[in-house]
Amino acid sequence: MTEARTTGLRAAMAGIGLDGLVITKRENIRYLSGFTGSSAVAVVTGDQGTLITDGRYREQAALEAQSWEVVIYSKDLMGAVAEALGDAASVGLEDSTTLAFRKRLAGALGDTGLETTEGLVERLRTIKEPGELEAIRGAVACAHQAWETLLPMLQPGVSERQLAAGLDYRMMSAGAEKPAFDTVVASGPNSSMPHAGITDRVLVAGDLVVIDFGALKDGYCCDITRTVCLGEPDDRSREVLEAVLQAWDAAYAKLEVGVPVADADRAAREKLAELGLAEYFVHSLGHGVGLEVHEKPTLSQLSQETLEPGMVFTVEPGVYIEGSMGVRHEETVALFEAGAEILSRDITF
Repeated sequence: MTEARTTGLRAAMAGIGLDGLVITKRENIRYLSGFTGSSAVAVVTGDQGTLITDGRYREQAALEAQSWEVVIYSKDLMGAVAEALGDAASVGLEDSTTLAFRKRLAGALGDTGLETTEGLVERLRTIKEPGELEAIRGAVACAHQAWETLLPMLQPGVSERQLAAGLDYRMMSAGAEKPAFDTVVASGPNSSMPHAGITDRVLVAGDLVVIDFGALKDGYCCDITRTVCLGEPDDRSREVLEAVLQAWDAAYAKLEVGVPVADADRAAREKLAELGLAEYFVHSLGHGVGLEVHEKPTLSQLSQETLEPGMVFTVEPGVYIEGSMGVRHEETVALFEAGAEILSRDITF
């Protein structure tokens, strides 16, 4: 499978006139070569893929990147990169690469020009292969098991920190490598902040509690948010809870192959506008999920992308009323030719 990915990358490189590409982003290196170590540089030319790492990863690189040329360097990393590039005259470097790395590489390459590239590998990663989709389903299964066993803890007297720690522990106990990101538990007035930090606030009856969590399994992520009311919601809380679910349904109804991504975002905003809550929806509708918890596509009103089969992304409208309450509902969704599938559907609340 990695060979097919590298072939796709070479086609993209040829399309912009590149003879070689230097890749430093860990997720992109893993996607192309299979190598999961924390320190490496990948070089792709017209006829070869080279993985350059240090002696700590000699055995691991040989096992994981079997279709790649593996080079173990001891001192001169830039010299090894330059050698792997060979006679490439036009070399691309990912825009996420540090300035220090770029300067060092430019010194090693001499007259060879370096061009900054944007999203060459990330665009390939947008369309998930069956094995990637199964890995995401595995992450969802870990999150689901953790959520089901966490539910008895959701009661007055428990702190946000205790809930977050309990959820993280349960995801890892269910088989996750780790949480996909820092778990969010935002209760009461804290819920009005979309990415609130964990505090020691103790939950009380009547609270709305926004819990944003995801598992990382076999390198792939899921991302889910549930909003729970401790007890019966008051009229305003019920109104906002129902509005967010209606906005979610409106966006989901737009998820078909060939539809502009912006249309789904717009549908959620229009529904909230009907209900007098549009001003409180302060972020985009969603984002791609895969090796990273935030990747392409971006589901926003500014997006120029079109929905394609094989995409996996979140749908997560929210309403945040400062100092009062917040509600968000988020699912991880996959798109197929036949339509959309909610991968996280079974995570009840």
